[in-house]
Amino acid sequence: MRSRTPIFAAAALLSAGALSGCGGALPNAAAGGKENAVYAEIAALPKEKQREKARELAKDEGGALTLYTSMTADIATPVAKAFERDTGIHVTVFRGNSETVLQRTLQESQARRAGADAVETNFREMVALSDNKLLAKYDGSPLDKVEKTGKFATWTATRLNIFHPAWNTRLIKPGEEPTSWEELADPKYKGRITLEVSDSDWYENVTHYWLEHGKSQAEIDQLWKKIVANSKVAKGHTTMMQFLTSGQTHMEAMNYTYITTRSATKGAPVTFLPKSGKSTVPAFPRPNGVGMLKSAQHPASAWLFYDWMLTEGQKELVKLHLTPSTKVPGDKSLDGLTLVPFDVKGLSHDQGTWDKKYDALLRGVDSVGK
Repeated sequence: MRSRTPIFAAAALLSAGALSGCGGALPNAAAGGKENAVYAEIAALPKEKQREKARELAKDEGGALTLYTSMTADIATPVAKAFERDTGIHVTVFRGNSETVLQRTLQESQARRAGADAVETNFREMVALSDNKLLAKYDGSPLDKVEKTGKFATWTATRLNIFHPAWNTRLIKPGEEPTSWEELADPKYKGRITLEVSDSDWYENVTHYWLEHGKSQAEIDQLWKKIVANSKVAKGHTTMMQFLTSGQTHMEAMNYTYITTRSATKGAPVTFLPKSGKSTVPAFPRPNGVGMLKSAQHPASAWLFYDWMLTEGQKELVKLHLTPSTKVPGDKSLDGLTLVPFDVKGLSHDQGTWDKKYDALLRGVDSVGK
């Protein structure tokens, strides 16, 4: 159904390289390199003095930062420009999907070739980078503003991608929109739903939620069969939204609410909220996060980017209609939604099991346009 490198397979590239002919472990904090001395120097200071020191050290590095990210270009570019404006640090951005960001970072580490200074991407890729001990620990004061569920050992959530159905308001009239995930199985939606071919994390979270709320596995399996019977598939959430805004499709089983909001602000007839303004469909907030590489060529700049993403960067995300990981005045991205826990733990080390299950579920389903 799809072609992508499973996260566990990409991470294995690093483990295998570290054990075969590389002369031991890859550079890390224990190696005592220049980059780790910079992080240690910043961390040794009182928190209120850390940013000032990082700015000073960043100037010594040449005022540059290399960022690897899976943000789409229309988000990555304004974020990078805002960081440059606030700090004077020039940002070079490598942008790709989350698996590409992970694979490139792992391969560069295996080859002992420093590439990224900082990474901002999906939670599963951040977990893989952390597990491979490539990320340096950050302990700046902005962490105090992040919810416990957004804090991890060597990375921190910067934004939340909210899973929720979306629909074309000209094709799905008030009262026709789904009021639960289960309702996607209703025959009234036959041929009207679009599924994204790689949304195995959504599939896992809905399944996990149903199990937690008393459904049997047999009941869940039947629901998924009925949902798939109502659906066609498409690749990419941005592409799906283009189909939805043009009226080629009626409803998306799931898209990120920020994508729906950004389209609606441009005049597209799309929404994820009913006329009442309050949804009864449980929404799953998937964390995307930031980390700084131990092998960074510009560690002070990496530290500053991490720190900025949890402070001024949060306001920039709100301007772009994304959901920040901290409370930001004026943020309305969660209005009308009821959030339920996202199963980070269950998906972090699943070894591709849910990818395979989702692929099998969608086997034989027609693509949009066929």
